[in-house]
Amino acid sequence: MVSECANPRCREPFIYYRNGKLFSVPRRTAAVTRATTEHFWLCEICAESMAIEVRHGGNPLLVSRRPVGNFLQLEYQL
Repeated sequence: MVSECANPRCREPFIYYRNGKLFSVPRRTAAVTRATTEHFWLCEICAESMAIEVRHGGNPLLVSRRPVGNFLQLEYQL
Protein backbone atom coordinates (compact mmCIF):
# COMPACT_ATOMS: atom_id res chain seq x y z
CA MET A 1 0.00 0.00 0.00
CA VAL A 2 1.29 3.45 -0.92
CA SER A 3 1.27 5.87 2.00
CA GLU A 4 3.80 8.56 1.05
CA CYS A 5 6.15 9.86 -1.62
CA ALA A 6 8.93 7.36 -2.43
CA ASN A 7 11.53 10.12 -2.17
CA PRO A 8 13.08 9.77 1.31
CA ARG A 9 13.81 13.51 1.37
CA CYS A 10 10.16 14.40 0.75
CA ARG A 11 7.69 11.90 2.28
CA GLU A 12 4.63 13.89 1.20
CA PRO A 13 1.59 11.89 2.38
CA PHE A 14 -0.42 10.07 -0.29
CA ILE A 15 -4.04 11.04 0.33
CA TYR A 16 -5.57 10.42 -3.10
CA TYR A 17 -4.28 9.97 -6.61
CA ARG A 18 -4.74 13.30 -8.28
CA ASN A 19 -1.20 14.60 -8.63
CA GLY A 20 2.14 12.92 -8.98
CA LYS A 21 3.02 9.66 -10.66
CA LEU A 22 2.34 6.06 -9.65
CA PHE A 23 4.83 3.33 -10.59
CA SER A 24 4.06 -0.41 -10.65
CA VAL A 25 7.14 -2.59 -10.28
CA PRO A 26 7.01 -6.38 -10.75
CA ARG A 27 8.85 -8.15 -7.91
CA ARG A 28 9.86 -11.78 -7.69
CA THR A 29 9.23 -13.63 -4.51
CA ALA A 30 11.16 -16.54 -3.01
CA ALA A 31 8.99 -18.99 -4.92
CA VAL A 32 9.95 -18.86 -8.60
CA THR A 33 6.35 -19.34 -9.69
CA ARG A 34 5.04 -16.32 -7.76
CA ALA A 35 5.40 -12.71 -8.71
CA THR A 36 3.95 -9.67 -7.04
CA THR A 37 3.58 -6.05 -7.99
CA GLU A 38 4.90 -3.32 -5.72
CA HIS A 39 3.64 0.24 -6.09
CA PHE A 40 5.57 3.46 -5.56
CA TRP A 41 4.24 7.02 -5.77
CA LEU A 42 6.14 10.23 -6.39
CA CYS A 43 4.37 13.46 -5.48
CA GLU A 44 3.89 16.06 -8.22
CA ILE A 45 7.01 18.03 -7.27
CA CYS A 46 9.30 14.98 -7.04
CA ALA A 47 7.85 13.42 -10.24
CA GLU A 48 9.04 16.47 -12.20
CA SER A 49 12.69 15.65 -11.51
CA MET A 50 12.72 11.96 -10.49
CA ALA A 51 11.54 8.54 -11.66
CA ILE A 52 11.52 4.93 -10.47
CA GLU A 53 13.56 2.53 -12.61
CA VAL A 54 14.27 -1.18 -12.37
CA ARG A 55 17.75 -2.26 -13.35
CA HIS A 56 19.16 -5.74 -14.05
CA GLY A 57 19.24 -6.68 -10.36
CA GLY A 58 15.47 -6.25 -10.24
CA ASN A 59 15.52 -3.72 -7.43
CA PRO A 60 13.65 -0.45 -7.91
CA LEU A 61 15.80 2.68 -7.85
CA LEU A 62 14.85 6.31 -7.41
CA VAL A 63 16.75 8.17 -10.14
CA SER A 64 17.13 11.75 -11.17
CA ARG A 65 15.61 12.69 -14.53
CA ARG A 66 18.30 15.34 -14.95
CA PRO A 67 21.19 13.80 -16.89
CA VAL A 68 24.73 14.04 -15.55
CA GLY A 69 26.88 13.74 -18.65
CA ASN A 70 25.43 10.80 -20.60
CA PHE A 71 24.10 9.02 -17.51
CA LEU A 72 21.30 9.48 -15.04
CA GLN A 73 22.56 9.98 -11.52
CA LEU A 74 21.23 7.31 -9.15
CA GLU A 75 19.75 8.66 -5.97
CA TYR A 76 18.34 5.90 -3.72
CA GLN A 77 17.69 2.20 -3.78
CA LEU A 78 14.14 1.52 -2.61
